[in-house]
Amino acid sequence: MLAMVKAYVIESSVICDMQESVQDGEFASEIREGLGARFKYIKPKNFYDEFGSILFEKISIQPEYYLTRTESSILEKFKSDIRKAHQGVDISIVELGSGSSAKTKILLKEFLSQDGELYYFPIDVSKTILNESINNLTKEFKNLRVVGVCSDFLAGLKKVDELIATYHEAPRRKLVVFLGSSKGNFDRSHVKVFSKGIRRLPNNGDKLLVGFDLQKEKTFLELAYNDRAGVTAQSNLNLLSRINRELSGEFDLSLFKHEAIYNYSKNRIEMYLVSICDQSVAIRQLGREFSFKKGERIHTENSHKFSIREINMLAKSSGLSVTKNYLDDNKLYCLSLLGYVSSTSKSSK
Repeated sequence: MLAMVKAYVIESSVICDMQESVQDGEFASEIREGLGARFKYIKPKNFYDEFGSILFEKISIQPEYYLTRTESSILEKFKSDIRKAHQGVDISIVELGSGSSAKTKILLKEFLSQDGELYYFPIDVSKTILNESINNLTKEFKNLRVVGVCSDFLAGLKKVDELIATYHEAPRRKLVVFLGSSKGNFDRSHVKVFSKGIRRLPNNGDKLLVGFDLQKEKTFLELAYNDRAGVTAQSNLNLLSRINRELSGEFDLSLFKHEAIYNYSKNRIEMYLVSICDQSVAIRQLGREFSFKKGERIHTENSHKFSIREINMLAKSSGLSVTKNYLDDNKLYCLSLLGYVSSTSKSSK
């Protein structure tokens, strides 16, 4: 853990909440389990090694990938309204899966337009991208205090609460930001579990700002995940490259192809890596081979698409209330500002 405190002021830095050796062991375990399953899969969180994080930033600027620019336009249009929802209350901003924090800068700048300092806690699994983000943000905003937490989401939120409780300069109330429709990567049942996990954390009047990609026409959606430059395909295949790099795998990437299709019945984009021939692949650090039939698929990601009604129902079932839904003019995307429904146990804290 890096030293963070100087005269009770939180210094801009990165805390690694998960040891790298633990992460490495978890990656190996998940690959063994996923490729050994009857229907093979790799968890989407494993996209985001150092190279994968760079590739995602490239995906976000592809012309077919509407999500980033649409979400940015919503933030630009409604940033003042979001700030006014916190009028008269000092808050810390916490971001889940922060990446480069490019879109979040719109909010940071808006909140920093007021006098005083602002504390920002980005949470990401990539230490490299956290360091780059902190360096860029602290150069651009002199009154911004940034503490990155290298962790998964719920463990990172707990770490942030510990930091705020220990070092009292950072406001206890938080705006937790979850952009990029990352919630859509969870199965719908897991979305509820995740939301309730956040609900159980101390909140003291916290709010959440969460991005949801909305349901729309099949061709439009499939183009977004099959960009002409092939960056999404490269990102998908990087999962196999990562296995080769970190686990001494022997995948020939030319023998797999990227596939992204829209599943109408489940309202989601599904991404796969498809074997183009019968083959066996050794992963030396796992001490085993995995067989693939021609046409067999490795399921790598789901991206669920929501309706406004479903967003409102999801919030209610998770013990949250919708303060406001912000939409773009074409109703492609929704940013939902959520609050906690008060209860006896929560109000007593």
